[in-house]
Amino acid sequence: METSKSQLNPGRLGEKSRVLGVIDLIFKPGKQPLYLLFLIFLSYALLDLLSTFIEFGEVDGWLMAQYHFIAGYLICAVYFKLVLPEYFILKRRIRAIIYFLLLLILLVGIKLLVHNVFLGTLPLTKGFLVGEFNRLFNFLILTSVVWAFYNILKLGKSKYEIEIKHEQLKVMHRSMQLSSHFVLNSLSIYLSKIIKLSPSLAAEFSKLTSLLRYSFKEFEEPNFLNEEIKAVEEYLQIQRMRFPQLSLDAAIEVPPISEELPMPKLCLLTLVENVFFHADYTDKEHPCLIKFKLVREKATRNWLFTVCITNKVQNSREEPRTGFGASSVFRVLRHEFGDGFYNKVVSDESNYSLLLTINYGTTV
Repeated sequence: METSKSQLNPGRLGEKSRVLGVIDLIFKPGKQPLYLLFLIFLSYALLDLLSTFIEFGEVDGWLMAQYHFIAGYLICAVYFKLVLPEYFILKRRIRAIIYFLLLLILLVGIKLLVHNVFLGTLPLTKGFLVGEFNRLFNFLILTSVVWAFYNILKLGKSKYEIEIKHEQLKVMHRSMQLSSHFVLNSLSIYLSKIIKLSPSLAAEFSKLTSLLRYSFKEFEEPNFLNEEIKAVEEYLQIQRMRFPQLSLDAAIEVPPISEELPMPKLCLLTLVENVFFHADYTDKEHPCLIKFKLVREKATRNWLFTVCITNKVQNSREEPRTGFGASSVFRVLRHEFGDGFYNKVVSDESNYSLLLTINYGTTV
């Protein structure tokens, strides 16, 4: 099966990604810890200047204020990037303590230099050292809290990515039971023989061949929505042949733009396959409903893909499980599309309903 190629302009997309990255940095400082620390120090400096002006009606000592802002931020940035990782992650405690003491000495030494050169003599007294240590201690406590927060988030993200890779490995395992070349080449030989006996049977058999070819597709290759939709359609055609009593209504409305929209392999197919694992798909009064629709919203001009699946639950049916169900699909799609993905499941002992949407945005 040939993979559809997107018509995207890599240069334009790269430029847009850089612009969006700058916007995220400005309006979402939580994504960059050092930028967040900078904003905290800037807010502290501005608040300090404002309170000084309110109390005395003027602000003196601009040079020292700038020193405290710049030096304090740089010291805490080094503490964030060097000392804390050395102590807690690399477990080199003695080296971390040495780095910390050097930072403290550097902070005091630079302040003495600045004060003595530009503002007059400043003696190295116990009161001065205690004051500087207290000031630095407060900022380092704040920096440590920010560092701990980011590391908790980082650990959670790493765990999530490991789980996603595990789910993907499950999918790969399903696709690699036999050599893909052996299976597909063998089926091609059978198909060439069948077509001589019955062209109609050969056409039906080709649906299975095409579906298997798609399932053997490498995960590293780009995959698009139209490919997944085609696999779903072929799967449903095969199931209609298997089950003449099948009670299922499928409506698929997907325009050609789907050739440019990404879709992780086997995700939609797994959701449809689950209907045949769990649903009563022979009840004429309660047919299974499967609806795929891709439309462009008038207000936002975003491409919105919607999946609706409803069916009556058959509790007594026992089918072999793959270990890769709807919950795993949701995790993969959320990892792929982030905030653009939404799903809602309503289920009880008799009915199951799934609503899934993917917002592809305006640029594809």
